[in-house]
Amino acid sequence: PAELLLGEPLSKQTEKLLLAYAGPASNVRTERASRDCFNGGGALAEVVSLYENMNEKRLADYQKEETEVIEQENNRLAFEGIMAMPDLAVQALALTIRHLKQFGFERILCLGASFRPFSSNMEMTMSANALQQLEVLKNNSDGSETGSLLQCMNHTLTIFGSRLLRQWVTHPLYDRNMISARLDAVSEIAESMGSCNASQNSSSLDVGDSDVTFVQPELNYVLSSVLTTLARSPDIQRGITRIFHQTATASEFLAVIQTILVAGKQLQQLHVEEEDTGENVPTNSVHSVLLRKLIMTASSSSIIRTAAKLLSTINKEAADQGDLPNLFIISDGQFPEVARARTAVQLAKEKLDSLIGLYRKQLGMRKLEFMSVSGTTHLIEMLSNAKVPSNWVKVNSTKKTIRYHPPEVLAALDQLSLANEELAVVCRAAWDGFLKAFGKYYAEFQSAVQAIAALDCLHSLTILSRNKNYVRPVFVNESEPVQIHIRSGRHPVMETVLQDNFVPNDTNLHANGEYCQIVTGPNMGGKSCYIRQVALIAIMAQVGSFVPASSAKLHILDGIHTRMGASDSIQQGRSTFLEELSEASHIIHTCTARSLVIIDELGRGTSTHDGVAIAYATLHHLLEQKRCMVLFVTHYPKIVDIKNEFPGSVGAYHVSYLTSQNEMDMINSKSDQNVDNIDHEDVTYLYKLVPGVSESSFGFKVAQLAQLPSSCIRRGILMAAKLEAAVGNREKNRSIQRSLKEALAIDQEESQENISKPLDFSCPGGIEGLIEPPDGYEEFFSYLNSALGEDDLAKSFQFLKHARSIGLELINR
Repeated sequence: PAELLLGEPLSKQTEKLLLAYAGPASNVRTERASRDCFNGGGALAEVVSLYENMNEKRLADYQKEETEVIEQENNRLAFEGIMAMPDLAVQALALTIRHLKQFGFERILCLGASFRPFSSNMEMTMSANALQQLEVLKNNSDGSETGSLLQCMNHTLTIFGSRLLRQWVTHPLYDRNMISARLDAVSEIAESMGSCNASQNSSSLDVGDSDVTFVQPELNYVLSSVLTTLARSPDIQRGITRIFHQTATASEFLAVIQTILVAGKQLQQLHVEEEDTGENVPTNSVHSVLLRKLIMTASSSSIIRTAAKLLSTINKEAADQGDLPNLFIISDGQFPEVARARTAVQLAKEKLDSLIGLYRKQLGMRKLEFMSVSGTTHLIEMLSNAKVPSNWVKVNSTKKTIRYHPPEVLAALDQLSLANEELAVVCRAAWDGFLKAFGKYYAEFQSAVQAIAALDCLHSLTILSRNKNYVRPVFVNESEPVQIHIRSGRHPVMETVLQDNFVPNDTNLHANGEYCQIVTGPNMGGKSCYIRQVALIAIMAQVGSFVPASSAKLHILDGIHTRMGASDSIQQGRSTFLEELSEASHIIHTCTARSLVIIDELGRGTSTHDGVAIAYATLHHLLEQKRCMVLFVTHYPKIVDIKNEFPGSVGAYHVSYLTSQNEMDMINSKSDQNVDNIDHEDVTYLYKLVPGVSESSFGFKVAQLAQLPSSCIRRGILMAAKLEAAVGNREKNRSIQRSLKEALAIDQEESQENISKPLDFSCPGGIEGLIEPPDGYEEFFSYLNSALGEDDLAKSFQFLKHARSIGLELINR
């Protein structure tokens, strides 16, 4: 925003947020005002009084106008909407009214067009994180628009069209019919351009979902002509607002209204009528419902008639020169005060000019004329030796002449000056009243400009689809399961950078099948690019644009939620890991079964065990509780084990690569000898998503690209080898221990059974008796169990040595 109006008192948490959002380093203007005066219903009274006063003024000014009923209905709807607001929102509105009253701008709040819902079930939900991490509006490297989705899609020709496209891109639609209406419009404009892509793609669509038919090229010709003209014109959207706020100059007013009039007349060439019978539809008629609506709004007879009427009262030359007294063309009794003031000026001029006859007679000079020198008018020039009345006032002189102002001329000049001043005051008041009277047309003209902006956006999306070989996405019915099927999808921004070198990938997610993809792979292998491209294609499709793929079959998504990258907020006391988990928590609480969730390397901000556990638990919750579409990128292979808990619902994929056999041997057997050969490793990234889990992340190749010192890389490789060996030995020992425990448990049971039986040491004479277990038997098993339960290999080895010595003694007895 350009300005923040803060109602005090504010909580400390809010103050802290605003410091980070609009602190001294930002360019956001901050204005503070107390809201104590609005306690006890004062806020609602402030709002109600504004609407009552505005209604009374309208009834007084326009009681004979046809727009009276419409104005009253609009005000009623706006008032009902305000009454439904929470108390704090009403206080904020009351503060805004009081603030704008200082500048005379409060009228804007009485227009229904000035309000829109903060959130709507007609739009896809995208958090600030999603907009930033997907680089929708600006890139994450230098914060500029270069390399963003908006910059890729923006082919608008007008400033106000560019602003509207930004609104479209950040608020994708959630209504299938509205999306189809935009796609139909883009298809029809593309057909008018002679695009083969639109016709090929639309031919495969359900006829019931599309209003597209073949049209003559005149649609594109007229539309391009209108937009090209507007591109050279001033910003008519802001111009309309300046006119409404009575801050526009006469030349501004003329330029804005004339531009709208010309654009409307050009669009009327398309002959779009509100109701066309099937028999009378011309061959160049527009068939898209949305296009027809926008064209009719921008070129309605009411707009054309009103614009022509307004322009007929303005003198173009006077407007260009800023000549306010001669600005108005008076006819049919308009501006009576201006007419009277002009008459007074004219009479004063005539009286002044008539005085010359008096002085001709008085001086006996038939050819005497008034003269002007250096801006001083009505001077009488006489020779320096000529006799003149003593009451004449000397103004200036030369060597031979003297110039005078007679007293009658001075009096007449004063009268003329007074008349001109009165004319200027009257004309200024008339101009202000003229601009104020424009208020009743503001909503209509603003709608017309908004319609032209929408036409510019649709034309921009058409240019995008033609230039980059995009296809029209197909949306399944809402009753069908949530699904995303993209064939040969491409990242819209990276494709522009890499052109023919970009590697496309398929995506197949289905709520009744595999609705989660776990993506592993080497660093810089294209994992993040892949998951971003899926999200951007979904956004573009719901904006109403064609998409970079060979085909796309999608379900309407209610939101896209992302957790990517690493950032902290030190001024708010939030670590990188806290920010990471806060984003994950927000996703868990806000996503639904119709959402697309993208998580990139969750859990890397803490220890490995904690990170794996948190990532696993988060993914498990999303799969079990939310059942949303999930793209989960990780370097933790253990996460892939979640497939066993959700068979058929989770797929493991990795971005493919090529390595030499020697390199794989080197990776699998890192040693001092192989460390020096790391520079000769050959890894080729294929950027193609394939089933399976990646064997390595090739982190040391990235370290080389980052130009870490070779000594650091060598030490890191040795440390990785030791850690891998330690982990491998630990796993191997645990496996052996488990096997020994199972075997010894069986042997111990059998031994206990034999010991508990009466042992027969009978001689040939036959003596029977019970014999106690031999000494040392229990001690042997005690040492053996201690060895098996000890993680420390050295201690385990000592226990085994003791058990072995006791075992040998028992055998030798």
